[in-house]
Amino acid sequence: MRKTLTVAWREFRHTAMTKAFLFGAIIMPILMMGLFIVVIPLMMESNNTPLQGKIAVIGSSDVIQELQEQLTIGDTQIQNIADQLPDMITNDPIANAVLNNASGKATDVEIIPAKEKTIEELKQLVQEGELAGFIVIPESLLVSTDSEDRLEVFIPSSFSPNHTDILGSASSRAVVDVRLERVGHIPKEIRALTRRPRTFATRISDDGVEAEDNEVARRIIPMAFMMLLWIATFTSGNYLLTTTIEEKANKVMEVLLSAISPMQLLAGKILGQAGVSAVILCMYGSAAIAGLIAFAMMDLVPMLHLALFGVYFIIAYFMIATIMAAVGSAVTELRDAQSLMGPIMLILIIPMALWPVLAEHPNGMIATITSFAPPLLPFVMILRVTASTEPVALWQIVLSIVVGFASVIAMVWMCARIFRIGVLMQGKPPNVLQLVRWIRQG
Repeated sequence: MRKTLTVAWREFRHTAMTKAFLFGAIIMPILMMGLFIVVIPLMMESNNTPLQGKIAVIGSSDVIQELQEQLTIGDTQIQNIADQLPDMITNDPIANAVLNNASGKATDVEIIPAKEKTIEELKQLVQEGELAGFIVIPESLLVSTDSEDRLEVFIPSSFSPNHTDILGSASSRAVVDVRLERVGHIPKEIRALTRRPRTFATRISDDGVEAEDNEVARRIIPMAFMMLLWIATFTSGNYLLTTTIEEKANKVMEVLLSAISPMQLLAGKILGQAGVSAVILCMYGSAAIAGLIAFAMMDLVPMLHLALFGVYFIIAYFMIATIMAAVGSAVTELRDAQSLMGPIMLILIIPMALWPVLAEHPNGMIATITSFAPPLLPFVMILRVTASTEPVALWQIVLSIVVGFASVIAMVWMCARIFRIGVLMQGKPPNVLQLVRWIRQG
């Protein structure tokens, strides 16, 4: 065991204590956490520069007056959009700060008529900075919805997209309000009557328990869980594959085998890369949790899901690690490994390809069948557990864990047999049938 731990520490140290790994697996997640915790809240809480200056309008007097009122009130369209957002967002203080800062920023704008000036003269004034912009509202737009004339907004190149949206939306609303007023309607009353009510979806389970439906939790979070599992396992698995091939090609493997047995070497390499995988998982997982906390969405991730994620991470890592170690020991060049990894990767990307189906029907037949098929099992199960609107049947979770660990034991056994024969083999790389024979002979 002491020799195995020595190999494990050597494997971990040579992988995790390099500049590339420190930057990719540690510094980057720390920067992401800082972005989520510090930078984004500050950006959202900071006040945007208000739209100021004179805006010239070529149009009738009633639309000019209406536009002035719209810009004095502020960008009410943003608040109308806020009324349609789910409670999860509108109850978030950061999202509310964005909405509050985005509205009411046009109060310093002065609307002036520009009937006596041509468009070219107004363009010159905008270029010289005397005007913040000008708007052309043809009379035909006010009397007919079928007019082919365009409502044009001319702005300087320094105009921000937010200011452009405010000016454009206010102009469009002013045109609609003038149309309504000219036919005897009151625009505020019409908007109140046509404002869509917010919809609240409540799911009722078979046992009568009611819970509010959350679209974000059903679609984004399951994919995030599976991607985190994928990144943590395949990053360290690729390290295990490349280091094994390099040590075999450079004859370092022969030196190591003169001091320890092949099984001690295999166990040490897998355990060492397990530490690397755990570091990656902790760092990127912490960055993800920091993002959830920053956006007040931590309640979307129950502790049970985190606990099951830890279990399925162990299963996933040892499945991927045994595959990578077996392939790495069987070849002497990285390009030779691609021919063996090709069919394996086609199988492993099935959860990624089936993600929309599995997320939409987490308790369907396809999801249930693939839940017990190694090496897809951990990736599919974590997707099902986090995407299902109702808890996945307990017997399925328990059975998947039992099948998962049983598969890990079987895959470790097969990997050990391939590793013992292939680690000293040179020459032409074996095919899949030869690997099967090695398992029988080992």
